[in-house]
Amino acid sequence: MKTIVLSQAIHPAGHELIKDKFNVVVPADLSQEAFQKAASQADAIILRTNVKVTKEIIESAPNLKIISRTGAGVDNIDLEAADAHNVLVCNLPGANNVSVAEHAVSMMTALAKQLPLLDKSVRNEGQWQLRNRNYPVEMNGKTLGVVGLGAIGALVAGICANGYDMQVLAYDPFVDQSRFSGYAFSDTLAELFAKSDFITLHCPSLPQTKGMITRELLFSMKPEAFLVNCSRGDVLDTKALFDLLNEHRIAGAALDVFEKEPPDLDDPLLSSPNVIVSPHAAALTKEASTRMSTEACRQVISYFETGKPLHIYGKK
Repeated sequence: MKTIVLSQAIHPAGHELIKDKFNVVVPADLSQEAFQKAASQADAIILRTNVKVTKEIIESAPNLKIISRTGAGVDNIDLEAADAHNVLVCNLPGANNVSVAEHAVSMMTALAKQLPLLDKSVRNEGQWQLRNRNYPVEMNGKTLGVVGLGAIGALVAGICANGYDMQVLAYDPFVDQSRFSGYAFSDTLAELFAKSDFITLHCPSLPQTKGMITRELLFSMKPEAFLVNCSRGDVLDTKALFDLLNEHRIAGAALDVFEKEPPDLDDPLLSSPNVIVSPHAAALTKEASTRMSTEACRQVISYFETGKPLHIYGKK
């Protein structure tokens, strides 16, 4: 019987598909070390975001044939090593698009309406009169800057344009702009950051995107602007973001992702009063978790039964 190693437990709906077909192994804990030890016996890996499949892991797993991601991103896989050892990499583009887009818009709305502050003021502090300080702002008619107009970025733009009547300003040098009538496009990130009232990041973690949101860009934002990141933590300069927030140079930020995950409890961003955070959970709705779990398992089943997984990363 073939062995599937899970980087961590998956939704029961997926586990149900594989439990009788494969020897299913879940590491003793969520550490990289435990995963590496378990992976050495793998014929297949079903991978979430908690660990990385490194060159060392691939080289130490002689029977490994396929790595199936439970989402779209493959930045936690050494793709060169996988290719060199004829290990297929499969991902699930689109499985969590709606969930991530809704989470990004929810974070944006929570920032604009100052929901955490207002909730705390009533629930914990009895400050009913905070209602008269006019902290919330309207989103209607404001400019939304979208960095990365792929599937998720386009959904966010559509929700905000149609639901809040926001003006969309996008930066994405790789999309066909003619597909998005009614949106404005910026040739530079500098223009987008200077003009936007809300900025939402939707770009993958790649060598060319790491640190692309620089200190200079962050400090060029409007003082009343908000930043939302539901993409990857390493696309922006987190030290600069903390300085920006600490100096009250922008109105606030919302982060679902961090450069180090989970972040250290003494990470200064966690102590910033004008920051909303969540634990890389944008994709983890009930519906998306079910889809990602079952479809990642079906990739592996399809490979071993037919030799053809449903979606190989990088191939149309």
